[in-house]
Parts: sequence; structure tokens; C-alpha cells
Amino acid sequence: MPNMKHVIKEIMKKLFYLSTLLVFSLMAKSQNTFSLTEGEPALIYSLPKTEFCIEIETEKTVQKPGVFYRYSERYLATNKVITEGKTTYRLKSINVKTRAIADANRTYSFSPSTSLQTSRLSVNSQGILCGVNVVCEPEKTANPTIEIPVKDITKPDALLPLGEEYMMAGSEAKLAEGVAKQIYRVRESRLGLLTADTDKLPADGESFKTMLDGLNKMERDLTELFVGKATVETQSQTINIIPTAALNNQVLFRLSAFKGIVAADDLSGVPFYINIIPANTTSVPADPKLKFEKSVLFYVLPASTQLSIGDGINTLYSDDFLVPQFGKTVPLPESLFKQQHIKVRIDSQTGRLLSIE
Repeated sequence: MPNMKHVIKEIMKKLFYLSTLLVFSLMAKSQNTFSLTEGEPALIYSLPKTEFCIEIETEKTVQKPGVFYRYSERYLATNKVITEGKTTYRLKSINVKTRAIADANRTYSFSPSTSLQTSRLSVNSQGILCGVNVVCEPEKTANPTIEIPVKDITKPDALLPLGEEYMMAGSEAKLAEGVAKQIYRVRESRLGLLTADTDKLPADGESFKTMLDGLNKMERDLTELFVGKATVETQSQTINIIPTAALNNQVLFRLSAFKGIVAADDLSGVPFYINIIPANTTSVPADPKLKFEKSVLFYVLPASTQLSIGDGINTLYSDDFLVPQFGKTVPLPESLFKQQHIKVRIDSQTGRLLSIE
């Protein structure tokens, strides 16, 4: 008999806890339904979830050999030249931004009541809850991205500043010799200008600068015919992620030295990994003696989450964020909104409770 009483007591205890969980689920479900009676007014709001916007900057280098690169060592005494055309990419920087979007799994509706202060529910343009009897903070508007079409600015080969002797030679080696001599003449002219060792000097400082810039440009253009030309361009690409669970060493993207950023499954690139690890939150069990009260609104206790990006050896980016979809939904009791002039502020970015006035 004592054993039977003990068994019955345990069964009753389990039934009580099950009924407690059922009450909480019904409270949440009662606000998550949209099957409203036709013509019945309803207030609808959403809690936020975080989208990570990962901006990846790469540096693109395009190398083009000069037409006279074979004669660089003979005429310019240098062997540091570009001998073949190629395009290479390297990772420059990684930056992570966040934006809040409405969470469809945490979208609620309820009927307004004259006895409650919830009639003045504040939501932003996405329907995300900002609070009650408060004005939503101004939303940050992203600067519109203006796409400028890429224009081909490649010019036809300019006529070399050479005399008839070289232009009529018909030999590449002879042309290279003429260009090299022209480079040395430009250098002598610039030296004479800088040392005032010339018959005619510019009238003023602006004219002097114009002449000096012209000589520098001429020398650079002619020298590139031997050593080649390298142009560097910074490119940016954004990858958007809305995590629903922790990520551990998941391939975010791959970087090819010759193609740039490629898909995560393209094995031609070196992989870069992302980790999104939410902190473990301890739950406090509800006191079975407490009386459960009807809930009106919900907010979120966002989880502190660490995001890191690396190449498997080095960590290139790491930071902590408050992520609502990893956090817990907390109800606000109905009795709170029976007070006059009550003000509740909710952070529309993380869904957390900011203040109750």
C-alpha cells in the first residue's frame, strides 16, 4: 500500500507539470492564430530575427606585359618586368552588419480591449513590435546603391614620339631602342627643369607643375611599354545569412586566386569558414504554486552569440551579437496594461524589453 500511494503521488505530480506546459502553449497559441471572425478588429505584430550581412572585400590585380618587355634588361637595365598577362585576387577585409526582419514564427495577433492600454501598439514599417504608447525610433535608411556601367576605356595604341629613323625601321628591336632613348630624353628634360638648367623656365608655379606632371606621365607611359602595367581594383560582395541553428565550421565562401569569390561548393577556391555559436541559457523552472495570468504581449530575451570567420587556421573576424531567434519568448501579463498611461519600449532590432514606465 505505501508503494501504491507513492506511485499515485508521482503520477499526479507529472500530470500537474503537463497541465502547466499545456497552459503556456495555449497562451502562446491564442496569440498566434489568424483565423479571426470577419469584421473583428485585430492588432498584429511580429518579433524580430537577425539577418547577418557579411561584406567581403577583395583586391583584384590585372597585370599586362609591355610590348617591349624582352628588351627591358638591354635598354633599361631592369629585369623586374611583367612577362605574361594575368588576373589575381586576394582577400582584403571582412565586415559584418546586422539587420532585423520580421520573424514569421513569432507573429502574433490579438483583439484590442477598451480596458487595456494596448490599443496604441507601435510597430515599424516591417510590422516589428516597438512598444505600447511610444513612438518608434526613426529607421535607418540605406543609401541607394547606384550601379555605374563599366565602360571600356582602352585606347588604341598611341603613336610613339619617335623620329623617322625608328618608325621606318620595321624592327621591334629598333623601335624598343628608340623608345628607350626617348625615356632618357624625358628624364634629362625633367632634371633640367628641376635644376633650372634650361633656357626657358615656366612663368609661374602652376605652369611649372603642369610641365612636370606632363613629363612624369610621358615617362610612365613609355616605361610601361617595357616593364608592363598593373592595375588594382577593390571589389565588394555581400553574403546574407539568417541562421536558425548554431553553425560550426560551415563553408561560407571560397576564394580563388584567379576567379575571385566563388560558390561554397566550388573546389577551385580556398575555403573560408563561419561559426555562429549562441551562448547556453539556463532556464528557471516555473513555480507550480504561482497563478498563471493571461498574456497580452511577448518580447524576446535574445541570446548572446559569437560569430567568427576564418580560413581554418587564422581567425579573420570575430564579434558578439544579440540574436533574437536563439533567445526565449517572454510574456507580458494582462494586468500590466490595465494601468493608466503605461509605456512599454521594445528594441525592434533584438526584441528585448527596454523599459516600462
